[in-house]
Amino acid sequence: MKHQSTLLIIALLLCGTLTMKATDYVLLTPLDTAALPIIPEKDYGGNIVRQTLDKDALWSSTQKHLARHHFSDESVYKTMLKLYRHTHKHYVTFPVAYWSQTPQGDSLLVSGRVYLPKQRYLNGIVIANHYTMTSDAEVPSNMLSMESVFAMKGYAVIMPDYVGYGLSRDEVHPYLHWRSAAQTAIDLLDCMPQLLDYYGYNYPIDVVVTGYSQGGAVALGVTRMIEERDSLWVVRKLYAGAGPYDPAATYLYCVERDTMGIPAAIPLIVMGLSDAYGLGFELEDFFLEPLLSHYDDWVLSKEYTVVQINEMMGSTVMSDLMTAEVLDPNHPLSDMLYEALLWNSNVGYDLLSPAYFLHSVDDDVVPLVNTENLMAQMPDDDSVSYDIGHYGSHMEASVPFMKYVYHDL
Repeated sequence: MKHQSTLLIIALLLCGTLTMKATDYVLLTPLDTAALPIIPEKDYGGNIVRQTLDKDALWSSTQKHLARHHFSDESVYKTMLKLYRHTHKHYVTFPVAYWSQTPQGDSLLVSGRVYLPKQRYLNGIVIANHYTMTSDAEVPSNMLSMESVFAMKGYAVIMPDYVGYGLSRDEVHPYLHWRSAAQTAIDLLDCMPQLLDYYGYNYPIDVVVTGYSQGGAVALGVTRMIEERDSLWVVRKLYAGAGPYDPAATYLYCVERDTMGIPAAIPLIVMGLSDAYGLGFELEDFFLEPLLSHYDDWVLSKEYTVVQINEMMGSTVMSDLMTAEVLDPNHPLSDMLYEALLWNSNVGYDLLSPAYFLHSVDDDVVPLVNTENLMAQMPDDDSVSYDIGHYGSHMEASVPFMKYVYHDL
């Protein structure tokens, strides 16, 4: 396919730097010090790069370039490559393996990525939670992420792959099950003291939590988990952009309008939550052709990106993709799915940490109702702020969100 060829070309351009094998993962629990890279203590020329990243013009031109190419896989990967070329000399990054758990509570070896700046005094740790991904080749342990720019400001950046990707790719990804995703982030964070102490870093115990889209909902969940448990860590600030904080309201919004901004989310939601809660959903009860016959190839294989799956599904109209029965809110299966989505809402949680939420009124993927419902339960005050404006489409708004976080750190 054309898309597979594009991914291959980009992978070759990256010369293997960002494509890792399982043998390249550094085990964090227990810490495999023999596998750790050497990190030079001096960072030459980092200030020049930081000055460039501080300029609004860079972020504006990046947004315009990606929008002009409709945020195609190729344009995103080329942007990542350009970023890597300018910044990679100023931090060290490597994929990591550590123990977490499945939604059912069973131990599971999972993976992620760590970015460590060369300076030995850290401004803090950023837990960066990634947006919706379906190709294993693009998850943090296997590919550079835009969040690497935070390392340029003296932060250690940690990024979990989530259950179902990286070393746990044989598991079904429990999409929108925020607890399992947040747990992989918390477990990675808990590995950091031993790693940072080994390298001789000084670091504060307050952390920054961020994420956009799926990552925004996970970031809110991570913050909640840190606040609710007896933990070494405290949250300095939460930054969340356009997240499905209220997945049940999101699903109802899409069903009522008979449209789904990213149709690839449909099989992720249905089968991910079915696996997480043991609901026993059958493909033929939910999906129409061609998705019905190609679910394993397109989704379970973890070989195709969201853009590719969207194109292969061929429609954003939900009634073209799902059976009439499950689109009926009174059908038992529809009710079961709705209940599972309700269990994964963080609307109504009384947030204790300072927070910033961004959402574009023009969002074509995650409805604004998610942030509106948050605002209704958690009003704007001195510690919680909402930035709702005309930032363009869902993907376009990700750039001003990243820019805000970078400048605010």
